[in-house]
Amino acid sequence: MNTPDNRTPSGKQPADAQRLEREWQAQERAMEQERRGVPLDPADPRVGEYRLIARALRAPAMEPVPFDLTDQIVRRVEAAQTLGERVEGWLLRILIAVLVVVAVGAVAIYGSGWVSAFVALWPQPSAQTTGWAGLLMGCLGLSLAWQWGGRLLRHHDQGHPA
Repeated sequence: MNTPDNRTPSGKQPADAQRLEREWQAQERAMEQERRGVPLDPADPRVGEYRLIARALRAPAMEPVPFDLTDQIVRRVEAAQTLGERVEGWLLRILIAVLVVVAVGAVAIYGSGWVSAFVALWPQPSAQTTGWAGLLMGCLGLSLAWQWGGRLLRHHDQGHPA
């Protein structure tokens, strides 16, 4: 709140000081009217604004925030997540079970026709293709055996028994 002592030493008040004086007087009237419980005067909106401020300042403060508010919030969020995760897990299990039952039923009903259809789609390899496929499998097996042996030797060199 403004104070009325913003005067010049000569006793004359400049325009800004007069404005401050009017504001200070409005604040004082608002506080006095608020103390006495006088109804708001719609003709003086400045006093009405200051009365609202005075009323807000006089009102008791909000209830203090609990010391462990963050812990309470974390517990609630974790409980909600835990429940949601459990529900999601059960729904996923039910969905998988339904899909397995449907797949088993489809294989039981249509399986015999599928086997002959897939066999007809499979290309019949020539002798040359069989030779190249055998060579590819041999190279792959040799490469994997070489890697496995190298790992075994490195593991043994580090002092670990095989």
